Amino acid sequence: RVLREGFASMDIAQNLVVIRTVSGMAMAVAAALDAMKFPEVLGCIAGDDTIMVACRSVEEAETLIHKIKGKLDR
Repeated sequence: RVLREGFASMDIAQNLVVIRTVSGMAMAVAAALDAMKFPEVLGCIAGDDTIMVACRSVEEAETLIHKIKGKLDR
């Protein structure tokens, strides 16, 4: 629920997924992502409205984006 409510947009930069959130929601959304235990996620760093998610490879970052989009569509 937190992911859907806080999410604004998402993009990929090599092996990093950059997630934009509603202002003040980045830490809550990052905690929700951590709780989902996606195997592609090495770690998240959250600011106020931006999360940087580190993955091992570009392929894993692309897979993660598809998985997150799937969660948002529910």
